Amino acid sequence: MPLQFAKTAPLAPTVLLWYLRSLAFFYFVNGLMHWARIIGVLGPGFETMPVHVQVATIYFALLQVVAAVGLWCGAAWGVAAWLFSAVAELVMHIGFADLFGSAWLIVAFHSMTILVYVGLAWWTGTPENTGEILRMPEE
Repeated sequence: MPLQFAKTAPLAPTVLLWYLRSLAFFYFVNGLMHWARIIGVLGPGFETMPVHVQVATIYFALLQVVAAVGLWCGAAWGVAAWLFSAVAELVMHIGFADLFGSAWLIVAFHSMTILVYVGLAWWTGTPENTGEILRMPEE
């Protein structure tokens, strides 16, 4: 049934793929900004940051670049890495606001991107056939 719904909406997989690719671009740039903080190109020196901020910076520098590659390919592991990163940042800024600050713009961004993804994934079909639907056509 869900696969039939996806076949009746042939635009859905393409919209989902390009949504994931736009997220990939954002996460790649954001991951590179974290790397720039680590090597000292952006912001204060990495060694002067508190330890919890250093750990978060390294975590996001690694995970966001990996998530960007997976999102660009439309792979399920890319979506999982993106969700790990987004949820971790939500927990950071909501649950540990005393340590990391309450960045409500970041919280709103991640909340909206997750909700839009859930809507597009539902429109596309079930998770079991999403990987099949997102395969790039043979050229």
